[in-house]
Amino acid sequence: MPFTLSHMIVAPPISKLSGDRLPIAALAIGSMTPDLYRLFTEQDFNQSHQWNSLFSLNLGLGLFFCALWYLLYRPVLFALLNLNKPLRLHSFRSICGFVLCVCIAIVIGAATHLIWDGLTHSDFRSFAFHDFLNQSVVIAERTFAMHRVLQIGSSIIALPILLWMGIHYAIAYRPASHQHQAHTAQTEQSDQLRQPLKFAGLLLILFSFFIGCFAYIDFAQSWSADARWADLYQFIGRAINQFSSAFLISFSLGCVAILIFMQRKGLQPYR
Repeated sequence: MPFTLSHMIVAPPISKLSGDRLPIAALAIGSMTPDLYRLFTEQDFNQSHQWNSLFSLNLGLGLFFCALWYLLYRPVLFALLNLNKPLRLHSFRSICGFVLCVCIAIVIGAATHLIWDGLTHSDFRSFAFHDFLNQSVVIAERTFAMHRVLQIGSSIIALPILLWMGIHYAIAYRPASHQHQAHTAQTEQSDQLRQPLKFAGLLLILFSFFIGCFAYIDFAQSWSADARWADLYQFIGRAINQFSSAFLISFSLGCVAILIFMQRKGLQPYR
């Protein structure tokens, strides 16, 4: 789909169905994995959307991004947002069990991606409703293929639901007010450092966002208005990839700097 992030909408319900055994983050990353290669190249690479890639390419790429999440993004974001959801990896057995669950979650997430794409694309990925997907639809005096409408439409519909899920998650895992007050009384000096750290985190997100916008503008200028309408799906998809690549590079470097600062000051996420 043009909005790869929309694939993450499957992560919370699947995690719930597993009794919270499958990590939401790994499911979310797995659900995006077949598209994530586009962060590294503009070339089309169909192998990641093949079923035989679930346990090879997609699993490997998913593990790479899971490592980024759990070792870099998660510690920084949880500290900035005061989120409290410990992983409880206290023994070798618990670590092995967690890694196994992460691998299973990546594969399941990637499978949902292939299924979703198979129902909204009319190419090598599709496996049903071929005639329906190739029907023409007129919108605003322009003619589009049904599969294009489904690709973009389902992406847009999923985004506000995904935002609501993210807000609900953040609220659910913030420390209770009495716990936060007790923690603050014991570590007043530490909490004084958290305020400028949160401000720095906000600036990092804004800076990364503007870097992404500049990357998008630079890309969009190379496409004429007619070319955009002629292949709207490709334009939207590649524009989002340009934005995402620039955003993630900037954000990742900033997270490394914040993580180093946290470690030197002895700051840790609430646990």
